[in-house]
Formats: sequence, structure tokens, C-alpha cells
Amino acid sequence: MQHAAYECYMVYHMFTGPLDGTFADGLITTLIYVSIYAAFYSMFARKLPSDGRYRTSRNDLFPMACILLFIWVLSILEHDANSLRDVVYHISDALCCYYIMWTQLNGHAKMRLKEELDGVKYTLMQQEKQYRITQETIDIINRKCHDLKHQIRALREMRESPERDEYFNETEQAIMIYDTAVKTGNRALDIVFMEKGLFCRSHGIQLTCMADGTALDFMRMEDIYALFGNAMDNAIRAVSELKDPAKRVINVIIRGQGDLVMIQVQNYHQGHLKFRSGLPVTTQRDKDKHGFGMKSMLHTAEQYGGTLSVSDDAGIFSLQLLLPKR
Repeated sequence: MQHAAYECYMVYHMFTGPLDGTFADGLITTLIYVSIYAAFYSMFARKLPSDGRYRTSRNDLFPMACILLFIWVLSILEHDANSLRDVVYHISDALCCYYIMWTQLNGHAKMRLKEELDGVKYTLMQQEKQYRITQETIDIINRKCHDLKHQIRALREMRESPERDEYFNETEQAIMIYDTAVKTGNRALDIVFMEKGLFCRSHGIQLTCMADGTALDFMRMEDIYALFGNAMDNAIRAVSELKDPAKRVINVIIRGQGDLVMIQVQNYHQGHLKFRSGLPVTTQRDKDKHGFGMKSMLHTAEQYGGTLSVSDDAGIFSLQLLLPKR
């Protein structure tokens, strides 16, 4: 910035002649520097830091060094303060400084996008792995619960006693928690709702669901699990922070509308949400390791040619996806 401002000052000086030290000359010089600094700050400097830190890549060092060497060579070639060639040198110097700053900003933006993409890919990979593990676990639980129900009913035909009946009732109720699952018509969706439903039930969260899982048959099982797993995790985290039990509610709607599938997840939350590029900014402290869930959902929606939108109205967070049927 300093060198670009200096070169602009030199070009002005070459066209107007030597300065005579008047107040007007000093004011013009100050305006040149202030204008260049303000322009560079607005275009580059304020955009380069991320969360108060500036990170650069080693791959940028070599081209930067080459450009700086070129600027140094141009500076050496400057010898006649009144020649047109020297004016070209000064302007080229200033443009090279601008190019260096632009290259830094462009590289910084690409680095941030790559980090976000890597985070989304890692999240999706972990969720696919978790889906397979959860599917196997729930299959085992369902088989065991089904067998235990029949065993308990067989044992009831044996000796009768109030203590035995009370014990069997408590055991059967505990088993029924695992045996009752949401049947949406979609295997992956059933697994998500059973997994998250068990957590909600044990933590005093009311989960209501009106879902036509057959409308999502065109999606991969892993994508369904990742999409709804992220949506449910965000909703559960939000309502878990609420002190009012009446507001610890999550509502899920999935239905087909012509050639589209509408997905809506609503929940109460506390505080005010900040949005960036249409998505809520994560409220977790470690922002470098969080906030990929919403981006992962957006990536999945775009992968199927759909859209994702979020809104915050009177303390109610609403997530809505529209996906075209294939």
C-alpha cells in the first residue's frame, strides 16, 4: 500500500513539477496517500483476515517474490524524472503493487473455499460411516427387542404374582421404547428418526413428524442420513439450551408437491442468529471446526438440483428444502 501510494505521488509530482512546500502541496500529498490507503484497505486489507487472523500459503511465496523482484528492477531503471518512460515505470510499479494485493486476496478466498470444501467432504464421509454403524446397531436392537417381547409374553403364562406382573410391565415398557419406530417408508429416514427420537425422548424433547419417506426414494441412503442427521442435530442442540420445557419441540414435515419434495424442520431457539451468505453462522466457539453441517446440507441440496433456505422469525428457526424429483 505504501509503495503504491508513493508511486502515485511520484506520478503527480512529475506532471505538476517540483513541490514548493506550500500548504496546498502538502494537502494534495496527504490526500493522495489517504485516498490510496483507503482504497487498498476497502478492496483488500479488511477482507484478508479471517476471524482476526491472516493465513497464507507457501505456494503464494514464489510468485509474490517474482513480482517484488520485477518491481525492484523497475525502480532501478528509473533515472530521468521528467521522461515519459519514467512515468510508465512508476505507473507499472503501482499496478504491480495492486496486483500483489489482488493475488493475495484471490489466493486467500480460494484457500477458505478449499478448507470449507474439505470440511464438508470430511463431514459427509464421517456421516456415511456413522450411517452404516447406526443401521447395524438398530437392526440388532430391533431383533433383540422382538425376541424379548415374545419371551416376556411366554413367561407371563407361568406363575402369577403382583410383583412378577409389575416387573414384567416395567421391562416391557422399557423395551417398547426401542421397539417403537417411525415408519416413513424410507429405510434411511427411519434410522435417523429412531436414533434421534431415542435421544429426544430421554432428554425431554418432543419430536413431531409428518413424513412421507417414499418421496425421497430418488436419494442415496447416505445422503438422506447426512441431510436429516445434520438438520436434527442442529435442532436438538438449539432446543436443548431452552429452559422452558414447552418450547423444547421439533417439528419435521416431508411431503411431495407435484414434481418437488418439500422438507421443513422447525424448532424454537434462544438468542439472535447471525447470517452470512444466507446461512446462519455457527454459535460454537471453535468456528474452524464447526459450522460445516449447514454447508453440508446446502451441498446435498445443490447436488440434487434443489434449494435450501433458512429463516428466523420470533424465536422460531425454520429450515426448508425443495428438491426436484428424479
